[in-house]
Amino acid sequence: MNRKLKFILAVIALVFCITQIQQTYAKYVDTKEGDTNFTVAKWKILVNNQDITEAATMSSLINPVYVQNDNVAEGVIAPGSEGYFDLVIDASKTEVSFQYNISVTTSENSSVKDLIITGYTLNDGTLIPVDSELNNISNTVYYYSENKVNSLRVYFKWLDGDGESMDNSADTEASLSNNSAKLKVNLSFIQTKD
Repeated sequence: MNRKLKFILAVIALVFCITQIQQTYAKYVDTKEGDTNFTVAKWKILVNNQDITEAATMSSLINPVYVQNDNVAEGVIAPGSEGYFDLVIDASKTEVSFQYNISVTTSENSSVKDLIITGYTLNDGTLIPVDSELNNISNTVYYYSENKVNSLRVYFKWLDGDGESMDNSADTEASLSNNSAKLKVNLSFIQTKD
């Protein structure tokens, strides 16, 4: 009987050991699953108070202002006329640094080939003259900048006289065509990664 009792005790001890080992190992097999929430940085850049992601075309954003001329009706351009347009880039609701690039040239669809850019100012600074077009004005706006609004004023002119490519007949034809005088404005915004 001693042998039988030893055998039963051995089996009970073995079952007890197996149960303890299972419970011990079970603590290390447990798994959990869940989502990690990240806050995504805002990308909301306004050009002339219009969200760039919502603007269908640049033409809806740009309103030319013509310099008053006693010989030309208000709100139109003619040979010798001058004017400007503003681009106000507002990044106050953007949470990443980015670089903007601006280029302005006469559009290939313009009825006026002598429409040129004469200069520009940045943030009411000094007038920077240019020779007929604006090539790649670049600036970086940092997310931590206190002033995240940049104002660019671009000056244009319809050449009449020295340097013009259109003669009086071509000027007259441009005024009779269904096409209008057009400038091609290219704005690009690229997040900086450095």
